Amino acid sequence: MTSPLNRRTLLLGVVPAAALGLSACGSSSSQPSASASASGSASASASTAATSASASASASASADPSGTASATADDGYVGYRLNREVPGAGTATLYTDYQCPYCAKAEPKFEEAAKKLDGIMNVTVRHMPLNMHANAVPAALAVEAATAQGKHVEMANKLFNTQNDWKNIKERDKLRTLFNDYAKELGLNVEEFDKVLLASDTVKPIQRDYEHAVKIGVKGTPTFAVNDKVVEGLDSSSSVDDLVSTFKREAGVK
Repeated sequence: MTSPLNRRTLLLGVVPAAALGLSACGSSSSQPSASASASGSASASASTAATSASASASASASADPSGTASATADDGYVGYRLNREVPGAGTATLYTDYQCPYCAKAEPKFEEAAKKLDGIMNVTVRHMPLNMHANAVPAALAVEAATAQGKHVEMANKLFNTQNDWKNIKERDKLRTLFNDYAKELGLNVEEFDKVLLASDTVKPIQRDYEHAVKIGVKGTPTFAVNDKVVEGLDSSSSVDDLVSTFKREAGVK
């Protein structure tokens, strides 16, 4: 079953629940992706009944920090790279939702872990927009539009830092204008950003990442995985050192 993520998704701001198979945060019908701490570090969870969509959505990969397009899923795509590629090394991946408050806490530490693992392991990030977050897909589209101009991390951090400003916006034009304002603040070509934001193909990397997340058993955000194996025991409260040591252990790095 292919999830119908398309340009209309941005205009409506809702991911069809039946298509993505995602449930609400804290639903009794699902389990968190990582153990929740007392502070509520685990975030939204997804239904285990979700199935992978067709391979036709695996095209249109994101660009890596060096500006070189990463391979498609069928060619070994591993996500947007946060550090230098290390051929043959293990890969640690964060599955994230830009409207998830716990992802906002996890991402900065994940970026620091990427720096410490530079030259040792590959560290990547992939999309996992949850249905409970009405503006998660539009936000992911904004990140993809910024990625096209080499500003993936900058837009991601901007969205995390301003979640309260856009998470409850229901008017599509207002949300689009705000994201364009963010693009301008980041020094992007706003006209090109807006064009990519609305392009029907822009959703493909998001859909591809979602499908892969479901395939490997991701049930919520943030979720960490090493070599496509979900890592238990890590959440948004985990320290940078905990992330680094766990990733190295899971990858067999001493």
